[in-house]
Amino acid sequence: MKAELTKQEYRWLADLANKAKIEADLSNEETPHPLFELRRDNMAALEAKINAAIQRQIDRERSGAR
Repeated sequence: MKAELTKQEYRWLADLANKAKIEADLSNEETPHPLFELRRDNMAALEAKINAAIQRQIDRERSGAR
């Protein structure tokens, strides 16, 4: 079963991912460690997926509004 999220929920998730990425970047600056590099890469991938999902939702709403 696939859950459908609203545009607001997608934006909230994108904000959450961005905040976590910023926190990971700050932590890595304070204490460089390979684990933080891995986490930052994972967060960037998650952020890209969320942004793509937001764009798909926007495109879907635009095509339905025509």
